[in-house]
Amino acid sequence: MRKKILLLFPYKFTEFEYYKFEISKLEKKYNFKIVINDLSNILNNKKLNLAWTSKRYQKVLFFRSITEWIHFFNKIKKKNIIIFNFVNNCYNFNSFIIKLYIKLSKKPVFLFQEASIDSIIKKNTSWLLSNIYHHKFNFRVYLFYLNYYFFYFLMSFFKYKKYFTLFSDYRKNINIKKNLIININQHDYSNSLLFTNNNNNNNKKKKYIIYLDSPSPYFTGDTHLIGNKLPEWDTKGWYKDLLHFFDKLENYFDADVIIIPHPKHKSLNKKIKSHNPYFKNRIVNNDSTSLGKLSTNAFFFISRGSTAVAYAVAHNKPVVCISSSNYAYEKNEIKGLLYQAKLLGCKPFDISKLHINEIRKFLKINKSKYCNYKYTYLTTKKGKIEKTPNYKIIGDFISKHI
Repeated sequence: MRKKILLLFPYKFTEFEYYKFEISKLEKKYNFKIVINDLSNILNNKKLNLAWTSKRYQKVLFFRSITEWIHFFNKIKKKNIIIFNFVNNCYNFNSFIIKLYIKLSKKPVFLFQEASIDSIIKKNTSWLLSNIYHHKFNFRVYLFYLNYYFFYFLMSFFKYKKYFTLFSDYRKNINIKKNLIININQHDYSNSLLFTNNNNNNNKKKKYIIYLDSPSPYFTGDTHLIGNKLPEWDTKGWYKDLLHFFDKLENYFDADVIIIPHPKHKSLNKKIKSHNPYFKNRIVNNDSTSLGKLSTNAFFFISRGSTAVAYAVAHNKPVVCISSSNYAYEKNEIKGLLYQAKLLGCKPFDISKLHINEIRKFLKINKSKYCNYKYTYLTTKKGKIEKTPNYKIIGDFISKHI
């Protein structure tokens, strides 16, 4: 009998997620029927949902209320289903209701744990006081965390009947029972494996540099999830410096800079090159598969702290982390950028101080740092996992054991 998978997703589910989770591969190779639930309207506030300019994937089921979803779930749970639960790390009232229904259904559940490229923070008194000083009287942030920890505590009283963790967080001291773990790859790294034999000669006619774009400052990013207050960005000034930097790179290296928009802001409309008007005269590639196709022959990558540097590490390409002394960073934004640069063994290049002739020294790869990054955040040396795309690992496990 054909296996049916119910995928529960807490944010706007776009074509990029469809590619990222290798759903078409699971459906075609293993003949799984995958039903996708977009729960963004139920789990998030309106401002956060509006942060996505990418279109919703056309084949998903979109729910406007928790009662609508409960009605749907009560019907589908009668069938032989497997649940892919991406809602597990959401903690508010509606997520509590959804997880409660999942746990009480006693269906097999797959959870996902992927490494976050952030330093591990000791949450002590000093950390608490520092955050209070930073947020001051922004009570939206405190309310978010009160909700989070309250429902986290409440959910601990309910256990899954049968669950497995699809696990790609290879840092030390992870507390999960080994018999419940299925080792997989970080999703970008797994996607890169789909194109390991990609050698498109058309891409070799001219060198190109890949810029991994971030939402800010033109878009607000994840700010509305927690309720952080944004700094006073000089948006026009940032893009003026950035595009001037691109011009310098293209002239110096005789190479094209290809902008890869953040997944939230990819345009599927061929009449709209970019949802960001500052990029209207630049080369922009909105394809979900763009990094898989382009990474093999890229000259180097430019990052502002993107997890998509996984492609650069997978293909041993240099990463230039960029910053600007003229730019007002959010606290976590600059910390994330500096920490990723440290992990990769590079120093952020200040684009507001354009000594372009110095950039070649930023193009050296620290092999030991890359190796450590790869086996801490992207994959593992166990078995054949690092050479096997996730859809094969997951599909084989379900076919044999569920």
